[in-house]
Amino acid sequence: MPLELRLAWRNVWRNPRRTGLTVAATVFAVVLVMFSVAMGAGTHEKMIEDTVRVNSGHLQITGPEYLEKRTLEQYVVYDAELAARVERAAEVIGHAPRVVSFGLLSRDSATRGVAVLGVDPLREPSVTSLPGRVRRGRFLAAEGTGEIVLGERLAGVLAAELGDELLLYSVAYSLETAYELFRVVGIMKLPEANLDRSLAVISLADAQRFFVYGDRVSEVAVLIREPDALDSAAVALRNALDGRAAEVHTWRDSMPELEQVIFLDDASMYILLAILVIVVAFGILNTILMAVLERTREFGVVLALGLRPRAVFRIVYLESLVLASVGLVIGLAIAFPLVLWLEGHPVPLTGESAQAMELFGVTPEIIWKLKPKNPIGSSITVLGVAVLAALYPAAKASRGQPVDALRSL
Repeated sequence: MPLELRLAWRNVWRNPRRTGLTVAATVFAVVLVMFSVAMGAGTHEKMIEDTVRVNSGHLQITGPEYLEKRTLEQYVVYDAELAARVERAAEVIGHAPRVVSFGLLSRDSATRGVAVLGVDPLREPSVTSLPGRVRRGRFLAAEGTGEIVLGERLAGVLAAELGDELLLYSVAYSLETAYELFRVVGIMKLPEANLDRSLAVISLADAQRFFVYGDRVSEVAVLIREPDALDSAAVALRNALDGRAAEVHTWRDSMPELEQVIFLDDASMYILLAILVIVVAFGILNTILMAVLERTREFGVVLALGLRPRAVFRIVYLESLVLASVGLVIGLAIAFPLVLWLEGHPVPLTGESAQAMELFGVTPEIIWKLKPKNPIGSSITVLGVAVLAALYPAAKASRGQPVDALRSL
């Protein structure tokens, strides 16, 4: 072990109580940083996964300007060639064509404006969780015609029960008046209240016939294998669709409000962690500075004996790194198993917190997710704090003069 590092190690433990308190603060900071970042990553990943499983998928294939206008005029021609291109694209594990429009749904004297979603009963389960959210009855049959599935709140507004016939009224792509009777076969519970009181699901074949849409669809929802590979998957899908009149959007494009919620949540978390890191920085600064002030005589003597100021600077600097390294190693040893255990044991939420998460279609539970950048970022942060905190004490020690030792006698 180099002489300067041995001296730094010995000097750090001259006052075990003070050193222990500083190391404990560093350990607490490392554990809390890893815990908070893992909780944020897990919760956000769950939020994204639950939301895209109800809405748009990780990626959307749409007609030009669909996100801006969202009418039947912006469409994609869905044929066997398009389906084959999508399935061959990297990272894609499922896709589902859809027709999206609006209409009026009536039963007796009750009428409600609804969002009409036409889905392929065979492909939709591979992309979204809609079929699994049916609480009464069943989802659309593959060969069924004239069937409709309603959100629970929508069914309540219309006083509709299984087997009831509802009149759907809208305007077709051909600008003709479109109306048809549909029989209720299922009632589903959707986590987002507005969606639950406005969504009516019919089969893709029924929607294309009802809106006189031919082989057109409003969008193709795409699910990918690894959510972290979202941007590269989008690029691969755009390349696969080269030459087709279609656009590829990520969930960030189609649901910008979800990205804003995640950004604000991250911002508040990092502000709190920054305050914690600053407190730890002052703790390390205080420990090293007090050690320097207590050893004025020692530094004066070694400087008088010919030790160069830069050597004194390095010794004090290494003391700070030793403090941070010990706290970092202990903190990682505690945080790793803790976060890994929590990753396998989600914590369910109740009350207002659960209601707030359900507004965005998210299962109300806290999830932890340990990613490689979590311990790496924590380590770099702690070591960076130690480097900055040691600058002033090390510079003060290296600028000392032998005469200072005489004054301290």
